Amino acid sequence: MKNDILVISDQQEQNYTAILQAAELAIAYDCNLHIVNFCHENLRGINDIEQAKRKVIHNLHELNAHKLVNSLQGKVEYNFETVWEKDIHTWVSHYVQEHKPYMVVKTGHRSEALFYTPTDWHLLRECNVPMLIAADHKWQKARNVLATIDLETEIGDKKQLNGKVLRNASIIAKHINAELHIAYALPFSPLLRKLGIIDKDKLEDEHKTALKEQMSLLAQSYGIKADHIHIKAGQVDKVITSIAADCNASIVVVGTIGRAGLDQKLIGNTAESILSLLKTDVLAIKP
Repeated sequence: MKNDILVISDQQEQNYTAILQAAELAIAYDCNLHIVNFCHENLRGINDIEQAKRKVIHNLHELNAHKLVNSLQGKVEYNFETVWEKDIHTWVSHYVQEHKPYMVVKTGHRSEALFYTPTDWHLLRECNVPMLIAADHKWQKARNVLATIDLETEIGDKKQLNGKVLRNASIIAKHINAELHIAYALPFSPLLRKLGIIDKDKLEDEHKTALKEQMSLLAQSYGIKADHIHIKAGQVDKVITSIAADCNASIVVVGTIGRAGLDQKLIGNTAESILSLLKTDVLAIKP
C-alpha cells in the first residue's frame, strides 16, 4: 500500500501551486495524494448553523473537485476532502500523528516583511514529517536542487539528518532532471573580518582543503560535480540564500532540529532565518 502525501489546498491561489508540486513529488516518491480543502466562515446570526456548514462544505467541495480532475486526472492517484476548520495547523498535526503521511505540502504566503504566515510557521515547527512549503513566487529560471548540510558536525543526530537531507534532495533532483548542489555555510563574524582578525578567503580555502576527502566521497555517492559542493563563510542565512540564487535552485532542502525546554517551538540552527529569506520551494526535514 502506497504512502500518502498530505496536501493543504489553498483558496487564495488559482494555479494550484502546492497541488501541482505535490503531484511531482508523489511520482518521485511513489505516493498517492490526500488533498484537504479547509473552509471556515462566520455564521453568527444564522439559525441553522449545521445546515449552513454543510451547504458551504458541499458547494466548495464540488467546485474544487472539478478543478482537481482537470489538473490531476491521469497523473497521480488522489483523494480529496473538504473540512470545516479554522485552526489548520492543529488539524494537520493531529492528522499526521494518526495517519503518518510521508510528507506535508502547502503553498507558503509571505507578508510585505517577507515572513511566512503564522500557520506556515506552526507547521514548520510542529510537523513531525517532512514539510514542503511551495513558493508562490520564485526566482526566474530556477530549476536545480540545493541541499544544505553541516559537513563538520560530530553529533550523531546531525550526521543522520545530513543523510536524510541528501537522500531527499537526490530523489527530487533525479525526478525533475535537475542538478544537485550542496551548501555548507561557515559561521563567520563580519566584525572580526573588519578588525583584520580573520581572513574570509583564507578560512574558506582552509576548510575546503580539510574537507577535500569528505567532499570527494559525497560527490561519488550522489553523482555530484565537484564544483557543485559550495563552502562559503558568512552569516549562515545569507550565505545559503546567496548560494541558492547562484546555482538557480528551485528547491532548497534543509534540516531542522527542534530545541528543548522553553524554545521547543523553534526549529533552531538559524533555519528560521534561512526560511524567511528564501524565495524557492523549501523542504524542511527533521531527524
